[in-house]
Amino acid sequence: MKVRDVPPGRLLSVDPGTTLAEVARRMRKENSDSAAVMSEGQLRGIITERDLVSAIADGVDAQEAVADVIMSANPATVRADEEVAVVAVKMMRLGIRHLPVVDEKGSPIGLLSAHDLVGVLERGSTGKRSKQ
Repeated sequence: MKVRDVPPGRLLSVDPGTTLAEVARRMRKENSDSAAVMSEGQLRGIITERDLVSAIADGVDAQEAVADVIMSANPATVRADEEVAVVAVKMMRLGIRHLPVVDEKGSPIGLLSAHDLVGVLERGSTGKRSKQ
């Protein structure tokens, strides 16, 4: 199975100067657990719920810009033609739960999460998705 066969998560994007507080509000509003940090149409980084929780626990000012304090710069990405099993191993090896899906030009077109992969595996083993 290829990444293109997995329904991608919505890609929320923010500018590098967006504050942590604003990112948190937008993630809640959009029901997203991560955001791509974009500048001039290019992927510059990613920020996740885990990043936000760590920043708050470390006392980072919520008015700081994401690019200045917690953005994971130059994140790993995945292409739509990659095998899901290979991507799952890549996520485990890197210790990450979110990968931007990029097109042939490197522009983000979606987001793949560990949750998405578990859903694919669950449907593959049972033929349908659990209601939990």
